[in-house]
Amino acid sequence: MSLLVLRAGPSVLVQDLGRPGHASVGVTASGAADRAAAATALRAVGTDPAAAVLEVLLGGLTVQTDSPAVVAVTGAVGVVVVVTPSGSRRTAATGEVLRLDAGARLEIGTPDAGLRSYLAVRGGLDVAPVLGSRSRDTLAGLGPAPIVAGDRLDVGDRVVGPWADGWHPAASGGARGGGVGKAGVELDIIPGPRDDLFPGEAWDVLAATGHVSGHADRVGVRIDPARPVPRLSRAEIPSEGMVRGAVQIPADGAPVVFGPDHPVTGGYPVIGVLTARSADRISQLLPGTPVRLRRLRGVAD
Repeated sequence: MSLLVLRAGPSVLVQDLGRPGHASVGVTASGAADRAAAATALRAVGTDPAAAVLEVLLGGLTVQTDSPAVVAVTGAVGVVVVVTPSGSRRTAATGEVLRLDAGARLEIGTPDAGLRSYLAVRGGLDVAPVLGSRSRDTLAGLGPAPIVAGDRLDVGDRVVGPWADGWHPAASGGARGGGVGKAGVELDIIPGPRDDLFPGEAWDVLAATGHVSGHADRVGVRIDPARPVPRLSRAEIPSEGMVRGAVQIPADGAPVVFGPDHPVTGGYPVIGVLTARSADRISQLLPGTPVRLRRLRGVAD
């Protein structure tokens, strides 16, 4: 069984849980940018949570099956269309589990909310792993090449249970990607390891409303703050190991939040690290989205 890619959008990548454990040789973990959305898609189609999915940036993907398939699209909220072999079209909800006939097409349109959609097929995508993972690391250039029109993707047999027949996002908390209120998106941050290099005022700045800048990708997201985040010293520090969700404060005071393909070291002080849920959430935020960072009290006071 396989999927034929008829059309690919600006960025379509194969992703899984990533390749942790290789930082000592300069390789970051990578993996799905919105881990919760990818996990939901795999769970909905009864597939191993470590299997591979497609991460689709800003839609624009069309695939065709050569055999009956069960699929789910999660993450960014938008239009999903199923085209039967006879040519009839049906609009589906993001998050809905879909049964496709052989020869059917699945179209993922431009999202109404959010950036990244996740397409899971029952059995998982069967592509060659690199260092134990099928994830594409955009910074290092590791893993499967970006997907383009004409690619044929084999489907594996990593089935672990039944698919969620009749499952609908309305019954399961909805799809991810929306919900930006007037006050903006609030992201939780755990202080440290270098919060001692910042005055208390720095937390007030982070808690004020900034905006996601246009400098955002899988490596990191730059935030345009309400005003520059102050530091006790403008000097760089010796390079230290970095993790996903780390919030670095460069000398210009504009926070940079590391994504899944972040460098393994950095020389700017890290005032804190986003929680796993918030690290997922920031991967779905469009440039210009108002955002605030909320310090978790009692974690490292």
